[in-house]
Amino acid sequence: MSISRFLVCSRMSRCLSILRLACLITLLVGVLAFESGCATGPFSNMFHKPRTGLTKGPFLLGVYPDRAALMWETEAQGPCKLYYGRDGKLDKYVESVPETNQAGEKAVKKLAFIHKVWLEDLESGRFYDYRVTGPGFEDEIYRFRTVPENTDQVRFIVYGDSRTRPSVHRKLVKLMIKQKVDFVVHCGDLVTKGDTYEQWGPQFFEPLKGLTESVPVYIAKGNHEGKNGNYEKLLIPKGRENSFGFDYGPVHYFCADNVTEGLKDKVQLNLIIADAGASDAKWKFVSYHVPSVNFGGHSSVWAYPDALPGLSKAGVDFVLVGHSHLYERFRPIAPPDGADGSYVTYITSGGGGVLMSSIKPNVYHAETMKKHHFCLFNIKANKLTMDTIGIDGRVIDHIEVIKTAGRLDKKYLRSAIPMKEMLDFQKKNLDRQD
Repeated sequence: MSISRFLVCSRMSRCLSILRLACLITLLVGVLAFESGCATGPFSNMFHKPRTGLTKGPFLLGVYPDRAALMWETEAQGPCKLYYGRDGKLDKYVESVPETNQAGEKAVKKLAFIHKVWLEDLESGRFYDYRVTGPGFEDEIYRFRTVPENTDQVRFIVYGDSRTRPSVHRKLVKLMIKQKVDFVVHCGDLVTKGDTYEQWGPQFFEPLKGLTESVPVYIAKGNHEGKNGNYEKLLIPKGRENSFGFDYGPVHYFCADNVTEGLKDKVQLNLIIADAGASDAKWKFVSYHVPSVNFGGHSSVWAYPDALPGLSKAGVDFVLVGHSHLYERFRPIAPPDGADGSYVTYITSGGGGVLMSSIKPNVYHAETMKKHHFCLFNIKANKLTMDTIGIDGRVIDHIEVIKTAGRLDKKYLRSAIPMKEMLDFQKKNLDRQD
């Protein structure tokens, strides 16, 4: 080797050694800074990865003008604190007393702890920030808004049957997040087997992340939620029953449980009728799981023949259900001949993730579809629009209705179905099934 080549190689070797030493020193400085609690820059990101002790949630179970209900789940047994306040000041807190995820006599593979709290004495129409802290963890800060006392508008989503295929459910949730709604209603069947606790995370809570921390989800219990109490332990806050109503601006909404074993159809129907009849809201909505009008999938006729005349007499405008895995919107059903009442629109929205069923349209349908979807309502005073949005983001159904002096506009009602005709058609179907 020549002297010149030897000198070049020596210089290169020294440069590489110096470079390695510099990298090592920088690395050690980053480690020492991190250990001293003042790490900054890229090494902070490398070593200090945010961690949370939450295994489910946080999940808004309900938001009202002056209070809100939340739940979350932890692996650690100890109590947690939820700090909250306005304008970024988390100057108040509530402490939770957790209960185990053990429901009934059903064993679970891994013990976890469920937390549920109410935030009280809130101001209406205000944004509140909150953060959950617990043994060894501090979660992110999230924000929700209380219900305004005086508003004539609301924007919300209704869908159902999201069980079994969380990847499909997640795609729909990503579309929902973009809609910036005030609340969501789920028509039931959240998981495949509700008595199996291990399904609740991957099938329900995880697909909804990014939405339910800031937007409340109200649920009408489905038959797949099981019988051992997992649904109630996770999703019913203290003081609220499985059937409940709430108000937001011009809308009164009632979510009813028509699936829990031992409940009598007549009792539950009377509960719905009494609630809707007592409300003076401009728009009245009802959701339950098993349909009263449904010609695809299960062809259900819950509470036949009393549901249709009863809900009309109570002034209900829309009934949205799940159970059958499809989309069908019926033409509005008129009140009984000679009786006062509302024209009720029945919608089956069972396309939140489960495998879809085929449906054959008939003369009573306004629109039918075998497609995963959700229903987006936008109401301002007397005007209502609904867009049913498919999993590809496209609108697959649209309605626009104006209500004057408590009555829907004549254009929308031109295709209304006489109630007796619908009841007779249902009876013929029931006779064939027998």
